Amino acid sequence: MERQGAGRLPILLQLCDTQFKGQLNNTEAKAYAEEIIRLATAARDTAARVEGCLCIAINQDKSSNASDARKWLTEAQTLAGKRPELLEKTLYKWADYYYELGQMDSSLAYLNKALRICQLQHFSTEQVKILSRLAKIYSNRGEAALADSLGRRSFFYCKNVQDSAFAYSRWAIVQEDLGHPEEALRAFLAAYRINKKLKNNILAAFNLQQAASILREEGQYERAIGYLEESILLSKSIGNLSGLSSAYHSLGTLYMTRNSYEKALDYFRLALSMKKDIGSPKKVLNTIVNMADVYVRTAQYDSCLVLCKQYLPLSRKIEHKIAESNLSFLGSISAAKTGRMALARQYLASGEQVISRMKARQEMPDVYQLAARSHAELGNFEKAYQYQALFQALQDSIFNAEKSRIISEMETRFETEKKEQQITSLGKENELNNARIANARIRQFALLICLALVGIFAFFLWRNAAGRKRLNTALAKTNAELNLKNTEVQTLLREIHHRVKNNLQIISSLLRMQSRRTSDQNTLEALRTGQARIRSMALLHQRLYQGEQLKDIPMQAYMKELSESLLDAYRIDEDRIHFHTEIDAFDLDVDTAIPLGLIANELITNSLKYAFPEEKSGDILLALKKTGDGFALEVSDNGIGMKLTNGKPAANSSAFGLELVESLAQKLNGQLRFSNGQGAKTTLIARTPATLEPTPA
Repeated sequence: MERQGAGRLPILLQLCDTQFKGQLNNTEAKAYAEEIIRLATAARDTAARVEGCLCIAINQDKSSNASDARKWLTEAQTLAGKRPELLEKTLYKWADYYYELGQMDSSLAYLNKALRICQLQHFSTEQVKILSRLAKIYSNRGEAALADSLGRRSFFYCKNVQDSAFAYSRWAIVQEDLGHPEEALRAFLAAYRINKKLKNNILAAFNLQQAASILREEGQYERAIGYLEESILLSKSIGNLSGLSSAYHSLGTLYMTRNSYEKALDYFRLALSMKKDIGSPKKVLNTIVNMADVYVRTAQYDSCLVLCKQYLPLSRKIEHKIAESNLSFLGSISAAKTGRMALARQYLASGEQVISRMKARQEMPDVYQLAARSHAELGNFEKAYQYQALFQALQDSIFNAEKSRIISEMETRFETEKKEQQITSLGKENELNNARIANARIRQFALLICLALVGIFAFFLWRNAAGRKRLNTALAKTNAELNLKNTEVQTLLREIHHRVKNNLQIISSLLRMQSRRTSDQNTLEALRTGQARIRSMALLHQRLYQGEQLKDIPMQAYMKELSESLLDAYRIDEDRIHFHTEIDAFDLDVDTAIPLGLIANELITNSLKYAFPEEKSGDILLALKKTGDGFALEVSDNGIGMKLTNGKPAANSSAFGLELVESLAQKLNGQLRFSNGQGAKTTLIARTPATLEPTPA
């Protein structure tokens, strides 16, 4: 406000930049953008005018018939002309426009145009953004292989930590679409850590909310609440109303899932008041629909009818079909419950009109179910049955699509077995070629002796020289073929380790699906512990296919990644429990690394779960040292210690885990020692059959 004239322009451009989205409502952003256009026109600053046009366009309600987003996008494209950096940005906004309208083919066309410009001009950061959006579109379409490939490719163009944070965030969304929630959760948390270090609290809060959404779907409510509360603190620190309202809405949804309706309503009301201040009618309606649903569940039918009467006109005005249909049917149910049948039929007719205009397949199951309930309340049981059948058919269709995806991944596993057979065949062929090479060298040596003996005979010398030349040509060809086959073998081995990692993730997903159908806490804990063990083996195979060595594991990097994974899984407060590592740099073969990783997994898990009860603080140490003929593993803490009987832990709830540790130690020909001092300490001393090789610095 203090700046005047052209001096305001740089600050206005920053205000309209996407990093401030959420702290400005649409009306404010449009006002700033209009001033940008006026000042940029006077200063003949084309780039600033383009930014102003794009800012107005993205703040339009694109679903409204009154939207003039196309007009502003067209003007921006005309102004951009042949300037690649401006044209690429405008094409990307066109793609966003069509994406929000659900017109994916048009969105893909503009994204591919923008990508060609980036490739010609070597715009790295922009390629990260475009490839991530392409991956999202293809994951929505169910083209998993293409989505996965594009998402991985986006990381190649990251030039700084900001690019990496963006790529991780978009990668997480794609993995969630593909049915890999654990991979998505790890990616969201990686993006959160980067953004928090960069003090980009808006994106850090968003990443935490997305992680909490995954945990809510997995039934891990306490962890989800913790992430949402931290997201609220981040948003409050910068006055981010959009982030706050979103976090409050998510908390309301979580408590609604847990049937804690009073808490859910409290958080929905907080979110609603902020969304009204921001001026986003669609977000307001999303919260209103959830509140109306809670009122129906708690038999507060009059309160539901008040919301329906007040907000149904708004849903029609901005063409928010899912909100209009939900409010219509919830209003019909509430009116019928209170004996106002004429009003109930009116709401019911309104809801059925909306259904005829809805096209989004994922939104339809809940709408069909509400329609069935509405007809049942009015005594239209035949109609209710028809809608219930539509609901069930669509649910089955979605379930079958998920089942087909899992079957496809299992088929990939069978393809991996075929590749293993090919590798075996290539190995035998390599042995045969080596034998041929050895024989060829013997013949070459014999020829040289013969040439020395009959050197006086020029004719024989010429013939032998010619034969040697032909033999060398054949050997060179053979060596080239061997090098090619060795390269193919290495590629196939990397592919196998990659597939093994993916298959372990499938097993983890199956355990997770089983946990959703289990209410017994002991069974749930056993399933989640199993997932942690599988994750430790998956990390190992991931190390194999990503590293340069295909048979040995760098233990320093693997152990650190394993411990970080456990800390993330149990969401340890770093100010309460301090985790320390002392790990030598050396390699172990796969047969040794797998049981050692599982032992470390069990011992660290026991310390995290049992060493510091009642929120006590303390330290945990993970040490792995190279000895003369083997290695020594130590996991210790300064917690409450463990009860020992004859030098071994007494039986308790973690007995299976300790039995597993002892069994794996025997496999390593190792000795376990348990001790109590200032806490618990477990030491494993083992010898390795092969010499441990230090990892190069």
